Amino acid sequence: MTQPSKVALIVVDIQYDFLETGTLPVPHASDVIPKAQQLISFIESMHGLVVATQDWHPKNHKSFASNHAGKQVFDTVDLTYQDQSSTQVLWPDHCIQDTPGANLVAEISSIPLVVQKGTNPEIDSYSGFADNQYHAFTALSKHLHQHDIQTVVICGLATDYCVKMTCLDAVKFGFRTLLIQDATKPVVAEDFDGALATLRSRGVHIVPTTDDFVSHSDHYL
Repeated sequence: MTQPSKVALIVVDIQYDFLETGTLPVPHASDVIPKAQQLISFIESMHGLVVATQDWHPKNHKSFASNHAGKQVFDTVDLTYQDQSSTQVLWPDHCIQDTPGANLVAEISSIPLVVQKGTNPEIDSYSGFADNQYHAFTALSKHLHQHDIQTVVICGLATDYCVKMTCLDAVKFGFRTLLIQDATKPVVAEDFDGALATLRSRGVHIVPTTDDFVSHSDHYL
């Protein structure tokens, strides 16, 4: 079994704007909250590291449909940043800095280490590790390496975007990566299985349930 100091839990973007009543609602998002609490308690009991990521956008973020005349939510546009082009899904305004919707939900707000992302208005940042084109990196990898982390356990919102990219980057950055399947929900329900299949193909270990992970941690870790 991996020593407790080598394991970290990454809680991805469990913020009010992503709940069912938020500006960018993820269906059944609230179901993830008690699962995240259970995982936090378990990892803390092992003296592991717990980190939360937080979408933290300026009002003029180019991923917002409201900042593109004539465009609607879920339209796509081509954006260029530092001579690199990408296709951007346009979102409703969400997780705007210093607004209630950007806050982590109360049930997980005591997590002491929070990594903010999406602060550059010119480019989106799904992953907790870096922006979508790797122009800039958050402090997440540094925190994990400072604590000698080898294995990361991931939960949160949303499976098909920020959770998926955080998992893929965790693998890319050299961490053994586990996603807890019942502790994450997608923006688009039909994309859930495809996201999991992509993650499996890239080396992410999918754990079916939080209870299974906690009860059989010796097996998974």
